[in-house]
Amino acid sequence: MAAWTVPSDVTDVWIGDDEPTDTLLIAKWIDRAERLIRFNVPGIQARITAVEVDLLETVIDVVTSMVIRKFRNPEGIRTASSGEGPFTQSRTYGGDEPGELLILDTELARLSGNTAGGQRAFTVDMIPSTSPFSPNYVAS
Repeated sequence: MAAWTVPSDVTDVWIGDDEPTDTLLIAKWIDRAERLIRFNVPGIQARITAVEVDLLETVIDVVTSMVIRKFRNPEGIRTASSGEGPFTQSRTYGGDEPGELLILDTELARLSGNTAGGQRAFTVDMIPSTSPFSPNYVAS
């Protein structure tokens, strides 16, 4: 299956001096991220192929974010400190699984077409299927 994202998508948006240079390693993590998306969003390739508005760009954005999070915290450290004494800096990584390759709920909502941030409203169809007003009605 063709990749949606290429290593330059990751490096082009990288912020900071520690940009990864191993394009083969970046490509491996891109492949993993895309497999995770395919697993969590069934039918996404068909939606991309049907040229759903901005979906491919959204997928690239999400994959890029997933890979960058992984590269920023490869060891899965919850809190990292550097420096000494009054010059100590501390960085806390968020999420339940720091350093893991994961799709955030907000990203999953964007990929699923759910703009309500993971919570969708639902409806209950009160029209019986035997009614001519039902969309499932079949005349006998």
